[in-house]
Amino acid sequence: MKAEGKNPWVSFCMSTYKRPEMLKEQIAVILQQTFKDFEIVISDNDPESQLSSMIDGFKDDRIRYSVNEVNLGMVKSFNRSLERSRGEFVVMITDDDPVDVDFLEMMHKLYLLYPGCSLYGGFLRRKKAPLFIEKIECSKVIQEILDMNKTPSILWSSCIMLRRNILEVGGMPDYGSPHLADHALLAMVGSKSGVVVQNKMYSHIVKHDANFSKFNFHYYVIGCEKFYELMTEFVYNEKLPLNSIKVIKGHLHKWFIVSYFDLKRYYLKKQQKQEALNLETFRRKMFEFDFMSGAKFVFIMKSFIFSVKKFLSLI
Repeated sequence: MKAEGKNPWVSFCMSTYKRPEMLKEQIAVILQQTFKDFEIVISDNDPESQLSSMIDGFKDDRIRYSVNEVNLGMVKSFNRSLERSRGEFVVMITDDDPVDVDFLEMMHKLYLLYPGCSLYGGFLRRKKAPLFIEKIECSKVIQEILDMNKTPSILWSSCIMLRRNILEVGGMPDYGSPHLADHALLAMVGSKSGVVVQNKMYSHIVKHDANFSKFNFHYYVIGCEKFYELMTEFVYNEKLPLNSIKVIKGHLHKWFIVSYFDLKRYYLKKQQKQEALNLETFRRKMFEFDFMSGAKFVFIMKSFIFSVKKFLSLI
């Protein structure tokens, strides 16, 4: 437990909406952290929520729970948690992405070894030894972290970010879609004072039928367009290397292709023909953007491979 009257070192900032069992399990997982100087700040998007008694049942004053007066949407609700947080560092986390019990302990060690950075995290890094630790200077963060050939997996729940830098960039980007807003936040915050990365993931995404990403394809289109606009403007404003824009385009290309074929496999398995048709509308709209043209050849090749596997009943 933290000392009386002392702000915690880390705030876990979370938004939730009508998933009480997931929330309960996530809180229980977080409370198992071996490093204890943290709080959990929860913003509930259900104005009619009756979860207070469940929260009270944990009997832990590090949990700070509030119910939003209306459903603010995912991004605004996350930012409400951020506003209420008191930690020097913040972990942005969903109610369904568990973290390893030694996550904060390792992040604190990285912080002590390399003070003064704006982000400390565990991401997968290609061509690096397992658990390898590296410091990435601020001017290279976008090129290293958003290049999926170098960093194939990033999650905001697998890192801590300096709260004042999150506020400096405006919190979680509120551009009309939650898609890619987490990636944008990581890149922008990391670009402020640099990043320390260990080659290991400390969190993972749990896939289930209630995942927001399974539906609402128009949010993918909005997220793609606005992410590109936000990040290119950030590159120019921060006077970062201009080849960062090429990396941003490449990030969008790979993100789109992975998302599209994951969704296609899902709806094929579920035999949901209408959603599969909606997916094709989403695909056509994505390719209307000039900055997505570089993804067309890879998409055609992946589509051919997908069709062959489907014919051979391998999907």
